[in-house]
Amino acid sequence: MPKKTKKQKILAEQRRHTTLTLPSNTPSVHLPEANIPTPAFRFQVPQAPAKSIENIDDRKELAVIQKDLTKTLILALIAILIELGVYRMLRGT
Repeated sequence: MPKKTKKQKILAEQRRHTTLTLPSNTPSVHLPEANIPTPAFRFQVPQAPAKSIENIDDRKELAVIQKDLTKTLILALIAILIELGVYRMLRGT
């Protein structure tokens, strides 16, 4: 399929422009307003959950994190003490 020339493109643009700007000659159908239902939109604002519930969840999470950190520190301290004990036993002989 051959490409359009610049002149053909300009003519097509002019035709599109005239068909869009000219009012249509067809009569529009007017319905009485009583027959047309008007849509009624109601937007509902989502309600945020109570802050006390969020605080309870946050406190539970913080308690779990605190227990994990405590356990990790205790195990790390035990590992360091074992390493020092092994070092002293091997170094002392």
